[in-house]
Amino acid sequence: MQTQAFLGQSQAAGETVGVEVCVKLYTYPKPDREPVKVLVIGSREAVNTIVNSLHQLRFAETLEWTDFLPAPAGESPIQFRDGEVMKALVKYLPRTEG
Repeated sequence: MQTQAFLGQSQAAGETVGVEVCVKLYTYPKPDREPVKVLVIGSREAVNTIVNSLHQLRFAETLEWTDFLPAPAGESPIQFRDGEVMKALVKYLPRTEG
């Protein structure tokens, strides 16, 4: 399968730099940033669908997510089903005064 760019080279290159800057801005911890943890829980197919959708929305690169982890078992405020898995992601946002 071949991909085709519909933007001019200069636009596409600028867009790539913008995505790289956003990934670097929110992916690495710094003292002035607060970690925010995101969990996606469900079947492997459903979790992958959400991770890929968030990638298309430029929320996170797919490689930023953990590998599949087993969903917790036992007492929990969230009801889990047998066979469910999860992936986790940590983003670092600027701390707000509050």
